[in-house]
Amino acid sequence: MSLREKQLWASVLVGLVIWGAYAFRVVPILWDPAHPDPAAATGLAFATALVVFVIAEAALAGVMAWFQRRHRPAQDQALTDAALIAGQVALVVLITLLVLTLAGLWGAAIWIERQYSVGVGATVFSRAPLLLANLLLLEIVLAEGVRSVLTLLLVRRRR
Repeated sequence: MSLREKQLWASVLVGLVIWGAYAFRVVPILWDPAHPDPAAATGLAFATALVVFVIAEAALAGVMAWFQRRHRPAQDQALTDAALIAGQVALVVLITLLVLTLAGLWGAAIWIERQYSVGVGATVFSRAPLLLANLLLLEIVLAEGVRSVLTLLLVRRRR
């Protein structure tokens, strides 16, 4: 198994664990209309999950690269490697833009809660930005998972 395959498997597993834990934390908050501050609670859970995910991914990639530091890709794979790197860069740009959108939605939800703290906080109107932000997050996680699994399937098929 190549270094890239190992990194993809690690990414899939880390993503399932961390974002699964995030979902278990956030879903009860979103479904509880009496929760006093759902935007701040879910925002903190998101920020924590994101930081843990980035650190775990970087640590796993570093450990794998260290143990396979003598691994040299074949020269005829230069184009494939370049396309893979370009795809990764494009994905990082997409995820960065979506994360900024998520932050804006959470900010809007916090602002709505602060403005209408009496009664309206439990309505669908004030929860809409939170629900949209978590829907966008689900889309990011699903897109990354599909990309990783598809890459693994394609690599195995071409061998």
